[in-house]
Amino acid sequence: MDRPIRLMTANLLAGRADLTHLSGILEQLEPDILVTQELSHDAAEMIGARFPHHYLKPADDARGRGIATRLAAEFGQLSMPWRSGLWGRVELDPGTFLVANLHLRNPIAFPFWRSVRIRGRQLEALFAWADEFAEGGAPFILAGDMNASPAWPVYKELAGRWDDLVADHAELSGEDTTPTWAWRPRWPRLLRIDHVFGSGAKAVSTRVEPMRGSDHAAVVVDLVFD
Repeated sequence: MDRPIRLMTANLLAGRADLTHLSGILEQLEPDILVTQELSHDAAEMIGARFPHHYLKPADDARGRGIATRLAAEFGQLSMPWRSGLWGRVELDPGTFLVANLHLRNPIAFPFWRSVRIRGRQLEALFAWADEFAEGGAPFILAGDMNASPAWPVYKELAGRWDDLVADHAELSGEDTTPTWAWRPRWPRLLRIDHVFGSGAKAVSTRVEPMRGSDHAAVVVDLVFD
């Protein structure tokens, strides 16, 4: 394509995000691809009406998730312990690229030792899936709520395999990265735990967009492909 692809990832706090506000963000920013975590049924209905291609798995708890695109795509599930991810193979002109939506287990969920083990098994499943589906030269984007700041081992494992596209853009532009998560909605954001990783792509623009009602801000990235 002759323009960047805009991707947005957003954790909707299990239905507590303000859908009127989210709808306004989508209207203003017009993402080509939207990946969501903690997707509720009413949010899925609104998103499904806006995007012609989608794979939405809403839930009444934090396990809801979805991918929606304005571009033609095929979709599937990335089988993982605790909470599976989703993937989409999106059509470009020419070629395709693969996008995966991930929401890793919260590391502070009790019992902590069990959460650590689950997170490790989630990464094992992700890497095994990527070895089979996400290699071979086509661009790959991994986006979502990783529940891991750059100081955490999980982040370092992900960044050791794929580029942190937001951090790379910040370094090139001389800017600082922006926290994405607060302890409560409307509280000051503390950590950057929502990420966009990739290979065969780079970010030419990034922004963090506050979302009313959610403890996460959305991450918006304009992507170009090698």
